[in-house]
Amino acid sequence: MTDKNDKLSVEEQQFWNTVDSFLDSANNQAQECDPGIVASAVMYAAARYCAFNLACLSESRKDFLEDTQQSINHLTDEFKKLLEENMEDYGENFKVYLKDE
Repeated sequence: MTDKNDKLSVEEQQFWNTVDSFLDSANNQAQECDPGIVASAVMYAAARYCAFNLACLSESRKDFLEDTQQSINHLTDEFKKLLEENMEDYGENFKVYLKDE
């Protein structure tokens, strides 16, 4: 993995480090409570942070409200694409990731 990381831009390294940090946190939380609760909490936190981020990027409340549906559509499409990619990855690597006998 080091070779791959050497080729990543600073922003890409930051992205993957942040992803790893969130996954580590979620995995730690899953040791304390049901993984389904963790998955729901992660989804809620992602939605909350995306709304906050989009509000911060907006020039005004009016612009934020006008762009809301377009933003929801974009984020929904992106989440669906990412979920499909990860479901496919788990389908192909189920035995490796979950040590299924």
